[in-house]
Amino acid sequence: MQYLLAELHNKISTNSNNLERSEDQLTGDFFGTLRYLPFEMAMKTILSKVRFKKEEIFQDWETILRQEKGYMTGMEFWFRHEVEGDIDLLVSLSSIKLGIEVKYLSRLSSEDEIPADVIDYEESANQLARYSRMIADISKEKTSYLILLAPFKLMREVEQSLLNRSIIAPGVNLGFLSWEDVLDSLEELDISLMELGQQMIVEDLIKLLIKRDFLRYKGISKEILVKNVTQEFYMFNKVKNKTNTLNWPDNQLSEGDFYVFSNQ
Repeated sequence: MQYLLAELHNKISTNSNNLERSEDQLTGDFFGTLRYLPFEMAMKTILSKVRFKKEEIFQDWETILRQEKGYMTGMEFWFRHEVEGDIDLLVSLSSIKLGIEVKYLSRLSSEDEIPADVIDYEESANQLARYSRMIADISKEKTSYLILLAPFKLMREVEQSLLNRSIIAPGVNLGFLSWEDVLDSLEELDISLMELGQQMIVEDLIKLLIKRDFLRYKGISKEILVKNVTQEFYMFNKVKNKTNTLNWPDNQLSEGDFYVFSNQ
């Protein structure tokens, strides 16, 4: 957790000069800290935000999440497979194997060079295809899942690109999760029910994701609107006729005209 605190206090650079290091730092900071909380306290809520292509997969997923409790002792960071490479996080729960590939500023490291309709999961060089083969190989008798965790825009791009492709190994359920949804899920937690140390962990994780710019725009709150719009007056200069001023909202703005704000 010392690295998390160092990042929060600007002692560790997370700029784009070293994408891989910054991504690994985020993986270690976030999940390395999250493992100090029982599964049902935070991870359950986070994973409930995962998107799957089929509704029945999500229903099974919810059942699995409800059954899991206790600390996540089966977490392997940067697990390396002798054939398919290394994945950021491998989680062993009571009934499943879960692989999580983390993205921050970088994109998928490999993709197929030939048309998608002529290649299958056994041949695909796509990073997620390779990791699905990895999960299938090591899952044994357990149900297996592979999740891409990325900023929302990248997550959606990858999700859309795989809609009509069959490059994920059979038996492996592919899901998508955005960092923005992760932050939302942490902010939804009622930390007043937690012990003080657990509250501090959640608060630090929230600060970390905000620092990494995963805060989603949620509109202007009603309080701000009431204070700054209905109780305050603003002067605008009509561009077409600078001598014509109006106080808004006392006067009506005309559609099609252009205005500039003036604090004079």
